[in-house]
Amino acid sequence: MTSDRTRAGPVSVEITVISAQGLRNPTLNALFSRRLKPYATLAVAAAAAAAAAASAPRPAHATGVDRRGGTNPTWNEKFRLPVDPGFFADLRSSVYLDVRARQLVGGEAVLGWCLIPAGDILSPEAAAAAGSVVFLSYRLRDRDGTRGHGTVNVSVRVVVEQGRAGCGDAWAGCGDAWRTVIGLPVASLRG
Repeated sequence: MTSDRTRAGPVSVEITVISAQGLRNPTLNALFSRRLKPYATLAVAAAAAAAAAASAPRPAHATGVDRRGGTNPTWNEKFRLPVDPGFFADLRSSVYLDVRARQLVGGEAVLGWCLIPAGDILSPEAAAAAGSVVFLSYRLRDRDGTRGHGTVNVSVRVVVEQGRAGCGDAWAGCGDAWRTVIGLPVASLRG
């Protein structure tokens, strides 16, 4: 007998780092201001590390350096980050993204960072149409977590490989859990 239900396999988050706008050039010297060469890095952040930029995870992927965009770079690079089903069940799970720049003088500079929460990746729109792409923009933060300069644009999609052993039924409940939680303002839960 064959089952009508296909078993879910390994889960990945597919993220396309599209572009950034309004980055601040850390170089004060006008001679080097045209030479900003930004790139972005991505890593899955453990729930405990997601709270602070100081404990940022080690980058798993990096875009190429945009040598022409300056403070408004464009990358359009796609990455797949494998995650386990528990990633979507933990409200503190996220993908850590930071934007850095290679400089002629002074080495490398961190231009800003952001967290892409699991709830944004598995939004109601994405859960409604499996495999659909969701476009998101995030304000970059400074190293200390305060509001930084610039915005980064990404698209995200959850990819589940079919027919391979892996997540099984644990994945099936994640989408339903997020549909009931995402978008409910905290104020509406109080009497």
